[in-house]
Amino acid sequence: MLRLEWLFPIVLLISTSNLAAWSQASKIEFTKIQDLNPNARGTNRPIKQKWAVVIGASKFKEGRLASTAATGMAQSAKDFEQYLVDPHGGRFERNHVKLLVDADAPKQSIMTALGPSFLGNAAGPDDLVVVFIATSGFPTTDGNTYLCTYDCALDNIYGTCISMQTLMSTLKQNVHSDRILLVLQAAYSGAAELETGAKSLTKGPPAYNLDPTKVLLGNGYIILSSSQPNQITWGPAFSKNLTSALRQEDGMISLNKAFAIAKQKTEAETASTGSNRKQVPVMKSAWSGTELVLGAPPVERVANLPASLSSFLSAEGAYLKASKLIAEGKTDEALEQYKLAIAADPKYADALADCGAAFTMKDDWKSAADMYKRAIAINSSDELFHLNYARILDKLGEKDSSLEELNIAYRLNPKDMSVLIALSSKLLAANQADSAVRYLEEAVDLYPLRSDSRERLSYALMKSGDIGQAVAQAKEAVRLDAKSASAQTLLGSVLMVQGYVGPAVEAYKEAAKLTPKDPDVIWLLSKSMEKSGDREGAIAQLENFLQLCSPSDARVQKVKEHLEELKSR
Repeated sequence: MLRLEWLFPIVLLISTSNLAAWSQASKIEFTKIQDLNPNARGTNRPIKQKWAVVIGASKFKEGRLASTAATGMAQSAKDFEQYLVDPHGGRFERNHVKLLVDADAPKQSIMTALGPSFLGNAAGPDDLVVVFIATSGFPTTDGNTYLCTYDCALDNIYGTCISMQTLMSTLKQNVHSDRILLVLQAAYSGAAELETGAKSLTKGPPAYNLDPTKVLLGNGYIILSSSQPNQITWGPAFSKNLTSALRQEDGMISLNKAFAIAKQKTEAETASTGSNRKQVPVMKSAWSGTELVLGAPPVERVANLPASLSSFLSAEGAYLKASKLIAEGKTDEALEQYKLAIAADPKYADALADCGAAFTMKDDWKSAADMYKRAIAINSSDELFHLNYARILDKLGEKDSSLEELNIAYRLNPKDMSVLIALSSKLLAANQADSAVRYLEEAVDLYPLRSDSRERLSYALMKSGDIGQAVAQAKEAVRLDAKSASAQTLLGSVLMVQGYVGPAVEAYKEAAKLTPKDPDVIWLLSKSMEKSGDREGAIAQLENFLQLCSPSDARVQKVKEHLEELKSR
């Protein structure tokens, strides 16, 4: 899914060097699934067909997730998928298994596979569904565990990662089968040790992994986790051992027996690498009746997929081609593929939305608006659809409708940083600084160690008239990232407003050291130096400004006149 850039109305050099801090949450609460299918007829009945989604991510767009913890996760997924389709293994039909690995496993593709388009479209009440996920993961202070997708961003984990709550609710809402096996190998990412980002908890025992005991299951649901909640999953040992065990007895081994073998081997292998690296896999089962044998052949062999599923898969092929073409900068070719995807499946919301995003690259805002309107009509619960549609409406001059869409996005996910920034920017542009402060305070509360969030809040506080707090936030931004030219510049500006000219000069000087060729910083420095009584310094900086700025800069003529005036004094 393409995330459109929301323009911030103040020129800030947003630092991208800020790292994200992660928590060691004391109590992880997961979705309490009382019964995913209250009309379940029990699990001791024949399995008609078998379906699976297999996800693995070892590589991420986010460079800070380059951690050894994720090493082998993608290969784990590939190995498990090969087991599933092996006629002497899982005995799944190959076209009944969807594999998403690394770059093919962004958040939107994962949610589409787990949602109504694939699993929800394919699996019936008498089928078996298997979901295998191997990726990096970490706990956060909202009482959840988050799983990293290929396109996750550490500066916006609540908007770009997948929470266990979301995963469970998606299965509950979309999968019609009451027999689901969920295998989770969530490697505790090195990102959890970073110093900035989501706020951390300081009380209670550490919780690194999924706690299956916190998830209440309906009949027929089994969850396997690679380690206990207070243990770190360091690598793919569990899935390797589980896949190997499941292949025993020509694939006809029971899941309970295979798990017991994998558990014993994983404990032994990980304990030998050090006591703090030991993993004890966990099973939570609500299965009744005959033990599950994954390799048992289904009672129905269907040569052809349902027409609706075939239409989706055909559309998905064109959609994936379009996504690659967008990445290559081939917008026109991508638009043709998006149109083919939509023709094959008019209800493919992701294709509609991304087609709209592609139209924005052509400045065709009306066509973009039409596409997003259609996408939202199909899937109104995706905050990113509403966020992008808001920007498009703003471009079309529909300010009130744009704000309404942003408010919807906020209600859907009040922790998405992109939504919080967009809302605050919109309100600042409408001279509603007090309201903007509210959303930026929420952003700072979520990510208290992000310098750029403090900068935005400082600016909004200054616009609202709360200069004292604006200075405090600007100072905190500089403390968090002293190498941020934008933070130093903002500090200089709020100090000038407060009347502290001397400290303002020092802040501007620091900014000028960091960005010596930025004419805006030099211009501000010259103004502050003149205010402080340093005429020679102001003259030197104005001359520097004239050398750096564009000849078309509207300030040039006035600066030249003022420079002559200063020299003549």
